[in-house]
Amino acid sequence: MTADSLETRRQEILQRINGIRESYQTCVSDVTAEVANRGSEWSIADLLRHMMSGSYGGMLTRLLEEDNPDFGNRFDPDVAWKRATDNMLKEIDGIISKANELTNEQLGREGQRSGETIGVLDVFTLMANHYDEHLSQLKDEVRPREGLSTN
Repeated sequence: MTADSLETRRQEILQRINGIRESYQTCVSDVTAEVANRGSEWSIADLLRHMMSGSYGGMLTRLLEEDNPDFGNRFDPDVAWKRATDNMLKEIDGIISKANELTNEQLGREGQRSGETIGVLDVFTLMANHYDEHLSQLKDEVRPREGLSTN
């Protein structure tokens, strides 16, 4: 990949993730812990804990620090509501910061996942896809079910 194409992809994903962060902040700003934990299925807190599982952040770290890492699955959903909200926004901020700081050499790094080549920018795209998927659920399904505005 050329430096120009890496930079173009970086800017595209940064713009997308910045928008996602703003939407998440709007969607959780008026939610109390009581409302966040309400429901027997996919509460707001459940959604954020799932989103914050950390597997993509770990994947980025390993891609940047190891040669051709082989990825496994990791998930730890046990975070309190306030911490989940703060951590979710902090994670997105960290991704934005990391994407801004990486060199072209780092952006072009690759590894293997399930026998397929995966690169740093691919992981950023997976993260944005994951964030978008759950943002849609939060805005279009969970908030209305809890009687909250759809913002």
